[in-house]
Amino acid sequence: MTECPNGADPKTCGEDPKSCSGCDPAHHANEKDKEEMELARTLKRIRHKLVVMSGKGGVGKSSVAVCLALALARRGKKVGLMDVDLHGPNVLRMMGLKEPIDLGHAQFDLPPDLFDNLRVISIEVLMRNRDMAVIWRGPLKHQLIRQFISEVQWGDLDYLVVDSPPGTGDEPMSVAQTISDAQAIIVTTPQEISLADVRKSLNFCEKINMKVVGVVENMSGYLCPHCGKDLPLFKTGGGFKTAQAAKVPFLGAVPFDPQVVEAADQGRLMEVKEADSPFFQAMMPIVDHILETLPLTPLATREPGVLKFALPVQDGKLSEKFGHASHFAVFTVKDGVLGPKELIPCPPHGVGGTPEWLDELGVTHVIAGTLGEKAQALLTKKGIEVSAGAPLEAPETLVEKYLKQTPAAS
Repeated sequence: MTECPNGADPKTCGEDPKSCSGCDPAHHANEKDKEEMELARTLKRIRHKLVVMSGKGGVGKSSVAVCLALALARRGKKVGLMDVDLHGPNVLRMMGLKEPIDLGHAQFDLPPDLFDNLRVISIEVLMRNRDMAVIWRGPLKHQLIRQFISEVQWGDLDYLVVDSPPGTGDEPMSVAQTISDAQAIIVTTPQEISLADVRKSLNFCEKINMKVVGVVENMSGYLCPHCGKDLPLFKTGGGFKTAQAAKVPFLGAVPFDPQVVEAADQGRLMEVKEADSPFFQAMMPIVDHILETLPLTPLATREPGVLKFALPVQDGKLSEKFGHASHFAVFTVKDGVLGPKELIPCPPHGVGGTPEWLDELGVTHVIAGTLGEKAQALLTKKGIEVSAGAPLEAPETLVEKYLKQTPAAS
């Protein structure tokens, strides 16, 4: 977050202008605009956002969210898993994840089959003591959820799975407000008390215009390991009837699986073999339904006929060395008209790096001073045209010169 010109705490200043006496209102407006811009950029790179909800606790919502994310990632999809159950975060514990190797990219030390396909974030990574209670009011929760989305370098995702807390409180509302095209997967058990709360969740989605992907009935029976019979722990069929009455899809019934419960408790959920788990086996048709009904249409990284220039800058001029810049000056050229300059702070160094970040921004051209061959090759691989060795002048001047020298570009 940009430093307040009057020395106030940036977080306090950015949230409440009254707390920063004498501060220029434009400062707060600019901060808000930048935050909204980052959110829009990030969400544009995520094809589908799935919010896993439940009307009440204890229905196995987090288990469904984690197993759904694992199943999608194992099928080669790029998946993000975001735990916004701020008062009872369990995702990291269930997966046995501890310190992230790259917090900026939500990257943990995952097994090889998941490392490139799964990103995970939870408030637990920010807590010194994971047993510490989070005592926050709504505005702080809302801000953290926005930061999870905008400040993590998710990259291109096929699916973002959001594990929200039970009920219809601050966190689900914040997700709905922040991600306008989020869709809900509602988890229940066959018990009537759970089904009554699910009807409230369905009503919540209807009132805020959130599309419902469907209902999952968890703990729907138990396959006895001794006799092989399917035993109804809480009866069955309630989830199907509730979905039918609400005219939303019923995604499937998932049995109680002691193996999954034990693995989650011990942080070994990623070690459970799908072929050996009735829970994972029952999740497969649900995953098939999601893949079929939420197809992965290509992301429009660049708008046809529009050029986007990015120049590394320092102190208002082109930075002598590409990696030493503090910001990127970004210009959009549409119908031959050069748009205003957009000054964006450089991304943190880490997995993916600057070429991936520039590609996510939709950049088509980079003008730079000193730029190594390896960096040029990485940018070119992303389809970005590179002009290196440019003089250390104002970025506007350099883009105008480029357009004059290359008429076809404008």
